[in-house]
Amino acid sequence: MKSQLKTVDYSRVLTESPSMPDKPGKPIVRKWQVFPGRNKFYCGGRIIMARQRGIFFFTVCLIVGTCTLFFVFDCQYLTREISPAIPAVAAVLCLFVMSSLFRTSFSDPGIIPRATQDEAADTEKQIEVPNGSSSPTYRPPPRTKEIVIHGQTVKLKYCFTCKIFRPPRASHCSLCDNCVERFDHHCPWVGNCVGKRNYRYFYLFILSLALLCVFIFACVITHLVLLSRKGTFIDAVRQSPASVVEGIVCFFSVWSILGLAGFHTYLTTSNQTTNEDIKGSFSTKRGQDVINPYNTGSFISNCCSVVCGPDFPSLIDRRGICKEESQLNQRYHYGTVKGAQTKQNIVSSAPTPVVTSEQKSTQNVAANTYGPKSSVHSTNGSYRGMIRESSYQNAGPHGNNGNKVPVAVVSPQTRHETELCAKTTVLISSPKDDQEPQDAGSQLSLLKQSAV
Repeated sequence: MKSQLKTVDYSRVLTESPSMPDKPGKPIVRKWQVFPGRNKFYCGGRIIMARQRGIFFFTVCLIVGTCTLFFVFDCQYLTREISPAIPAVAAVLCLFVMSSLFRTSFSDPGIIPRATQDEAADTEKQIEVPNGSSSPTYRPPPRTKEIVIHGQTVKLKYCFTCKIFRPPRASHCSLCDNCVERFDHHCPWVGNCVGKRNYRYFYLFILSLALLCVFIFACVITHLVLLSRKGTFIDAVRQSPASVVEGIVCFFSVWSILGLAGFHTYLTTSNQTTNEDIKGSFSTKRGQDVINPYNTGSFISNCCSVVCGPDFPSLIDRRGICKEESQLNQRYHYGTVKGAQTKQNIVSSAPTPVVTSEQKSTQNVAANTYGPKSSVHSTNGSYRGMIRESSYQNAGPHGNNGNKVPVAVVSPQTRHETELCAKTTVLISSPKDDQEPQDAGSQLSLLKQSAV
């Protein structure tokens, strides 16, 4: 009798399964290890940063290097000639700058947890509209809800990635792949998003950094002027070349830092965010003034609410322990995450897709393994949470403008790395009628042979 492998709907791969039985000696998995966003965690989940950290390290090296040159080559002379308070003031400013920077970079900016599968299904049932698509997994265009804040109507947008209606002033960061409360912007200089929980430290960082730049620049100029009294200015430069390096760094940095500090002072006094200012959320539209419902009317109270407000708790339980397999598989949710890896000794009743890179096609493997009745579920390039179904013939390097990559389905017992990103095809299919279904090891070996 011809064997058949039942076609598996994509939602079944992502469906939560019953809790795993407790096993002695089972490794403990923390929630930060299966976090669905694109963040990096350190120190057991206590530190959270963006993946793009190169500019952050450059920022740290630039600040530390300039301050080190100042303390080594300028402070001793200025202490003797002017006042011993100069190195003390510089040390306080430097410590405050670095502490504000690290607090901004290493803290949770206000990430909003993604909806669970049950919550997402319930929400999407409410916003679904009749459509001509026969696919049960079709997602309608973005929907909004309206609420009233201080007499002003505010729209809440639905996030197709996080499957939630975003709170007021929240936005989705495309780099970190998270919705952030009171999202201001993603700052590569600090290596993190700037939002509700770390904006005050970011603001204090740029203010103190501006003061530090002005202070060091003034001290360097004073040092060179005092040295030039005993000779020419060229002799002073030759006597203290490090001061010239510090002066150049501070001169070219101070203008942008002062401008940034002034801009964020304006935002703080008006209780706005960078995201709202760029979008013109409270600017004049169609001849009508849009009132900022968050503005208290006093720049002092606005500053106090931003800088001196309460320290909001984090909404994500980074240090929590995953007790269910559904929590371990959070990275597979909605086909939007990258770099997930199945843990050892985890068994699931649902097959797990294995995706190779776009440069290594698995078309031959899929053609030899699966029949023409196979179905393909692919993510949409614009909304990666939208899953659409198409036939197997349309998949592959030559189908759909070459934007899709066929995928083999293997058992979750096999250790693998899964990448479900934009324009990814997940093949969940039945084998050819004249072939027996292959086991997980055979499929994985074929996949590797084709990728070589």
